[in-house]
Amino acid sequence: MQAVNYSHARNNLKSIIDNVCDNNEEVIITTKNDKSVIMLSMDEYNRTHSQIKRDVAKSIAQIERGECMSIEEAFSLARQSYRD
Repeated sequence: MQAVNYSHARNNLKSIIDNVCDNNEEVIITTKNDKSVIMLSMDEYNRTHSQIKRDVAKSIAQIERGECMSIEEAFSLARQSYRD
């Protein structure tokens, strides 16, 4: 992932957009006020957004079927994964 300041992004917008779209690479654009945005291709945004919607729908369905673990089980698994 590349990071550029606002002035560079403004002066090179077309080439940055081409790079983001052609190489499927995100670019962080920063400002002097410590504000940042991420530029990503519309294809990547759509893929990510669709995956999130699928994951949420799947999770809701599992909850509705009662297929969820207790908080204690979740924390136990999380602790175990950090130990490994």
